[in-house]
Amino acid sequence: MERLLRGEVRDLPVYSPGRSPEEVARELGIPDCVKMASNENPLGPSPLAVEAVREALRSAHLYPDAQCLRLREALSERLGVGVDRILVTHGADEAFDLLAYAFLERGDRVVVGDPTFSSYELAARTMGAEVVKVPLRDYRQDVPAMLRAVEGRTKMVVLCSPLNPTGTTVSAEELEEALSGLPEDVLLVLDEAYLEYVDDPGHPDSLRYFAADPRMVITRTFSKIYGLAGLRVGYALCSPPVREALEKVKLPFNVNRLAQAAAEAALRDEAHLERSREMNRRGKQALYRVLEECGLSYVPTQANFILVRNGEHPDLFMQLLRRGIIVRDGTALGIPGHVRITIGDEEQNRRLEAALRDICGGG
Repeated sequence: MERLLRGEVRDLPVYSPGRSPEEVARELGIPDCVKMASNENPLGPSPLAVEAVREALRSAHLYPDAQCLRLREALSERLGVGVDRILVTHGADEAFDLLAYAFLERGDRVVVGDPTFSSYELAARTMGAEVVKVPLRDYRQDVPAMLRAVEGRTKMVVLCSPLNPTGTTVSAEELEEALSGLPEDVLLVLDEAYLEYVDDPGHPDSLRYFAADPRMVITRTFSKIYGLAGLRVGYALCSPPVREALEKVKLPFNVNRLAQAAAEAALRDEAHLERSREMNRRGKQALYRVLEECGLSYVPTQANFILVRNGEHPDLFMQLLRRGIIVRDGTALGIPGHVRITIGDEEQNRRLEAALRDICGGG
């Protein structure tokens, strides 16, 4: 069997999703773990989305709309983007896979920050492309250095804003620099999975740049603030020629009927969106205070997670785990010496606070 495998697949790392509560309960005997590791919305999905799923179940025997037309129309109306520029995907991850399938060949190059979301690398390497990793600078993507890494075989540059795992963003000046500095035949992929959590008034409106530049591809998701991670639905905004190319390599029924219905309903629930934002804002400020009181430094975030330096507690991940708090170990994210903590609801944040104070000797 080994002989049959493509070399790219043989050498490909397996994505690690982190510990689940069931796994921790089995291994450590802790039955009531709090999961603060995967950047999910602690409020869950919109009630409108839940009701839409119930209704869609009546038609579960029918194939879904392969074109996701109703959802694309709803996104078009909300974003002011033409329907022909929207591709609905099986989570944002599928968009990265489709971009790789459609545009990358063995020997091509993709430039990314380091660290960044691992799906970009996995998609590119599956097609035999080389991934050029440019180290972050002060926890931010170093756009000038990324542009210097572009050469003749480069097909894509990927920016993530807010950046997973640091929570930092790309400024308007940096986005303009990237677009003006890239060759005409290189795609700029901007992953905005956490966009709806951004509260920086100076954050750039990527749609303004997208409208004027066909090289730009924007990916977004319903997995984060919309609370639909379990249904796997995202979308890509791209020029019609890029969308046509991606359509050629996607599965015919890539997004199921329930996910389409839930996402369309979630877009209508502005109240749930604002509650989610407000919970995140309050939780972020509360956790900042706790971290400061515990002497733990952190990276100010524009997302729904906080990257925390281990400092004097090199085993902070395991210490939290033994107290029933599941966070993400920075080593698995390419940034050792840190943990990434999802901002939870009030009860989850209180449990985290108690655990941190216990670890740091303040409780």
